[in-house]
Amino acid sequence: MFNLSPKQKLSIKESINRINLWEGAVRSGKSFASLIRWLEYVQHAPPGNLVIIGRTATTIKHNIIDEIARLIGMDSRHYIGKNELHIWGRRIYLIGASDERAETKIRGSTFAGGYIDEATLIPESFWVMLLSRLSIEGSKLFATTNADSPFHWLKKNYLDRQNELKLSTWHFFIDDNPSLTEDFKDNLKREYQGLWYKRYIDAEWCLAEGAVFDFFDDSLHIIDFPLNPAEYYIVGIDYGTTNPCSFSLIGYNSGAYPNLWLEKEYYYESQKHCRQKSDYDYALDLIDFIKGYNIEGIYIDPSASSLKQELRRNSIFNVIDAKNDVLPGIRYMSQLLSNGTYKICSNCVNAIKEYHTYLWDSKAIEKGEDKPLKKYDHSIDSQRYALFTHFFKRDLSYNFTEEDAKYLERLYRK
Repeated sequence: MFNLSPKQKLSIKESINRINLWEGAVRSGKSFASLIRWLEYVQHAPPGNLVIIGRTATTIKHNIIDEIARLIGMDSRHYIGKNELHIWGRRIYLIGASDERAETKIRGSTFAGGYIDEATLIPESFWVMLLSRLSIEGSKLFATTNADSPFHWLKKNYLDRQNELKLSTWHFFIDDNPSLTEDFKDNLKREYQGLWYKRYIDAEWCLAEGAVFDFFDDSLHIIDFPLNPAEYYIVGIDYGTTNPCSFSLIGYNSGAYPNLWLEKEYYYESQKHCRQKSDYDYALDLIDFIKGYNIEGIYIDPSASSLKQELRRNSIFNVIDAKNDVLPGIRYMSQLLSNGTYKICSNCVNAIKEYHTYLWDSKAIEKGEDKPLKKYDHSIDSQRYALFTHFFKRDLSYNFTEEDAKYLERLYRK
């Protein structure tokens, strides 16, 4: 049987309101508890269709469908083409809600229950529309989220009004997850600093203020030269014409510490030099920049279509559209810097300057949005494109045992 924490057991037992929300730290056991409760609800929900919502189809599969499959095995069937999950004869629609347009996907629908993964990433318009679609008597909404801004709509309009609404909520910390070892928790704490530590470890709904990399320390994060030879290199490109254009050359060695480092930079400011460069100029500069290096991939802003074409015309073919997810990318870079696996060589003066001057947008903060200022971000963006696209892989492990899986199969099998 599962070794559930008291808070997990309580949340499963008492999540009987119209809205039920698990929120708090990362890896705190909130998603696991919510999925157990959701599977229980699927069996006993009022007649009608159900719905699972995530930011994208990919996150739905990774965060929910794969985990449900591990819990109940063949009792869940994922029909990718139809965007449906069938569990014990119940049809569950799968809907990605990445922007404001998503609410049109459920207009006119009626659901007997819903599950939302990472609720703070869902537009408020979708959340409001979904509540109106849960109109069958006895229907319920289950949702999970990490802590975010105290001005976020979910905090202001729902969590802070809990006593006015039919809403139950549980605030989780990493110690509420009994499956985590002390060593893992210590490592997790070291991997986050600043804003991310407050939200993802302390589970605090706090503001993103001041410098994005407020923990950046020259004595810790800067090295004079690479400490080991690289197995290969990756390059990130932030394209600019009137704005600066930045190339970042990042070395990688799987057996070294640090195993990632920014070795060399290219930074051209047309306003400073009173001359704009053409795409052809930049292509020639890149050829010179990477000459003699074993380049595994070149990651570029996906909107820089003209430069991509010019690079390919000049026989540079390993050019890849970067993942441009700003906050996840920043968070990933913060983890790499915090745990010491990524360093900046001292000759990369523009990168170092940006780490100290890259700021959160105070106007966006007032709207409950975490958004960096589009200023002093060109080297940061080029590094983010390369690191996040090439290396990031989400940790999906919940450390289930074979005995746990068999217990759930017995518990939920009809």
